[in-house]
Amino acid sequence: MTPRFWGDLYGRAALRDPYPAYRKIRDRGPAVWMPRRRLWAIGRYDDVRTALRADSALTSGQGVAANDLVNNRTAPITLTSDGDVHARRRRILIQPVMPAPLKELRPRLETEADRLIHGLATGNEFDAMTSFAAHLPVTVVAELVGLNEEGRRQMLHWAAATFNALGALNLRGLLSLRHLLKLQTYVRTLGRETVMPGGWAARLFDAADRGDISRAEANAMVIDYVAPALDTTILATGHMLWLLATTPGAYDTLRAEPDLIPGIVNESVRLASPIRSFTRYAATDIEIGDACIPKGARALILFASANRDERHYPQPDEFDIRRNPRDHVGWGHGAHSCVGMHLARLEMEILLASLIRQVGRIETGTPVPVWNNVLQGFERLPAVFHKAMTV
Repeated sequence: MTPRFWGDLYGRAALRDPYPAYRKIRDRGPAVWMPRRRLWAIGRYDDVRTALRADSALTSGQGVAANDLVNNRTAPITLTSDGDVHARRRRILIQPVMPAPLKELRPRLETEADRLIHGLATGNEFDAMTSFAAHLPVTVVAELVGLNEEGRRQMLHWAAATFNALGALNLRGLLSLRHLLKLQTYVRTLGRETVMPGGWAARLFDAADRGDISRAEANAMVIDYVAPALDTTILATGHMLWLLATTPGAYDTLRAEPDLIPGIVNESVRLASPIRSFTRYAATDIEIGDACIPKGARALILFASANRDERHYPQPDEFDIRRNPRDHVGWGHGAHSCVGMHLARLEMEILLASLIRQVGRIETGTPVPVWNNVLQGFERLPAVFHKAMTV
């Protein structure tokens, strides 16, 4: 008999705390039918990785949303493409965030991080999400993308709306549709004369001039930079700060052992899982464990559930600063793994390195959660940085 989950992952209770529902889904089987949303849910770690590697059977080209309205109106972007088309778009998109360009970018990020934290380490309260976690993505990365003033002003709002629209068409999803349309309209108006010369957006237009992609692809693929470069990095960074502040002894240990920084970034992204899930379309019947997802169905790939799967991670809900889960799926896995994950990791590592040099103690207050169909994390996080005795 097909295992079923009658709850609603897009209801208020699950959006506030999805992990009890995820555990029920994992316990019921490798692929679980959800009648309320007419989706198959895949929540176990091994099964999620299997599904993400099966990109010719569970495809993205027919959209990754949990609703048909958005899936039927997908733009020609990397996220919603498959096979050779996806490989061609991804090859162009990833060039600015390859190791060599990031090595050149590192000194600028380090200087900006040092300046930022020096200004925050005053003993006064601030919002860690806007003043700390969002700073590098909104200042440096937004400039690198090379959007004009309207784009920079609206991009955070548009990015959050995009993720909301990729969920179910509940009230939150419906209200976000007009903002998604505004983003799509905005990128269609972009041209070489409206973006910064030499920026990442301009590179897309260079690729169109060479014939590597079409002009329509160049315009649409700006979205591939805007959404992943912002919200996901910001939410993971804010969660990382909160974990360090609220886990007894964690921050002191990190200050004494800076070599833990890369592992703490991985552990923080595992626990934060800023993108809860995307869907895939079953282009053919596919077996996941002992379950068969039929052709034409849509599967919800639960990244956040896989990252807390007790079958793979001992004590999965605990923040273990020595765990270093390099195999987490917080940035996806397989052909569609996050293009910007190396940049996000670099930003988070640089912030931590500057933090432990300049800040002796972190305090955080009660976080205010983000309400979003796909994203999870904090909207606001009160924090205080106490300057280190010696810097």
